[in-house]
Amino acid sequence: MYIATPHPLHYEETLFCLENKIPVLCEKPLAINENQVKELVEASKKYNTFLLEGLWTRFLPSFHYLFNIIQLGTIGEILHVHADMSFIAEKDKTNRFFNPELGGGSLLDVGVYTIYLSYLLLGNPDKIFSCGRVSEMHIDETCGVTLKYNDGKYAMLESSIITETQNSAWIYGNKGTIHIKRPWTEHPEKIDVRIINAPSFDHYPSWQGRGFQYEVDEVIKCLRTNKIQSDIISHRASLDVIRIMDEVRSQLNIVYPKYE
Repeated sequence: MYIATPHPLHYEETLFCLENKIPVLCEKPLAINENQVKELVEASKKYNTFLLEGLWTRFLPSFHYLFNIIQLGTIGEILHVHADMSFIAEKDKTNRFFNPELGGGSLLDVGVYTIYLSYLLLGNPDKIFSCGRVSEMHIDETCGVTLKYNDGKYAMLESSIITETQNSAWIYGNKGTIHIKRPWTEHPEKIDVRIINAPSFDHYPSWQGRGFQYEVDEVIKCLRTNKIQSDIISHRASLDVIRIMDEVRSQLNIVYPKYE
């Protein structure tokens, strides 16, 4: 079952499917908070039923290329990540982006991509610092997050539903830099790889359609091998990312009263 309803419905609908042993690919965020995600993961294990959070960008050829470059040590040790994701949503009371009852705000909708990228490259942070513009309805219209690591590494992440940012991602290593140009979470214009004191190069990603087929391929592969989770986006990854977002929400007083 593919679940792509508004964020607050993910938990209830996914749980229903798992309890009936129906495999689930659920759009991000998997649920509103860590407690809900924990229950879904426990249900997946209890009913021996597949569950995957739909962070579709992770399965794109551009991401495979990115991780191949990183694993080869091309840019050396990663020290710093900067990523932003935004769009200007129509300001309307009925628009889900500004409605707390529908899980509104930039963090859960697009900020999750930036946090996941940092988590993927640097792991769980040691400290989290947040700022942003929060509406009277207690949803984030803009959100800035700094993830700090005890070894000196850090990530600077931004999301917004009222401003337009570059929608790019930068990965800085001690030997070079990777710049994924806009729109980095979809089909980027190109990927620049700049190497210190060595030839640099560009990559122009290309594939048919939007790229959702790669995520679907992973689901099919997992089901055929009787897995209840993907090795690429594990249950642990979903739990770790939602835990980071819960802390950001706590610091900014982003509240979804109906679902907390």
